[in-house]
Amino acid sequence: MTNTNKKKRSKKGFLATFIVVTIIFAAVRHLAFSDTQMAAAKAGTALRDSSYDPSFDPEDLPLEEEEEENNDSYTSLDDNTQLLEFPDDDIYGRPHAVNGVWSFDKCFPDINDVQIKAAKKNGINPPANREEVLKLVKAHKLVDISNSPFYVIDDLSHSMPYLVPKAQHLLNTICLNFIDSLQMKGISPHLPMITSVLRTTDDVKRLQKKNGNATTNSCHCYGTTVDISYVRFVPLTGTYDESKPLTRWDFKMKQVLSEVLDDMRNQNKCYIKYEVKQGCYHLTIR
Repeated sequence: MTNTNKKKRSKKGFLATFIVVTIIFAAVRHLAFSDTQMAAAKAGTALRDSSYDPSFDPEDLPLEEEEEENNDSYTSLDDNTQLLEFPDDDIYGRPHAVNGVWSFDKCFPDINDVQIKAAKKNGINPPANREEVLKLVKAHKLVDISNSPFYVIDDLSHSMPYLVPKAQHLLNTICLNFIDSLQMKGISPHLPMITSVLRTTDDVKRLQKKNGNATTNSCHCYGTTVDISYVRFVPLTGTYDESKPLTRWDFKMKQVLSEVLDDMRNQNKCYIKYEVKQGCYHLTIR
């Protein structure tokens, strides 16, 4: 056999192998995308099937642990910009880069004065008590967000799991994008933790008794605002199992969440403040 024939066969073998590998890779990506679509469809069905429970008693809600409110000043641990300290390589294999999020403080700077205007424009009139909240739910001005496949609600005492429909839709989008981004980056799927939602006037007064820094004019009173933790994530197991430990202080997950939020903010979907002491992103719809 001549060298020319050997080279031709070698090239044909390489080409055939390359085509087979390409087809297998495309099939795997297609199946992964189909699984994501199926999960989203099931999740959407679960959300549509969820409804207000008339037997629900707001007084049965558990009490939250004491929460410190810094909506007026949003003070950080120091007055300097918090520049991100990255590991040797980021989740993309590129050194010292997280898309456009180069500083948590600077990329998410929206203080209370900015967010409160959006809250008043897009939200409800602040309810005085929890009975008024339930009336707003019955009137379809607020929706129950407590049962979702996209996130986990923390134990609440000084807030209730209700939002205006526009805010619920944005929250679902953010959390679904977060889960999808984790999957695409090869990071184990986790759910974000929501730590604060709607507050009534009574809730704010009770909070102020424990925390003198709590502001009366809180964005949380309008049903437009949520706090999303960046230090606590719940492993996705299909169903939420309280016996399983949370994933805490995972820097890569914080990176991914920051990218998703930065994308939503750049699309003018919301205002966001990076909270240092509370360990959360304080978000209000626009």
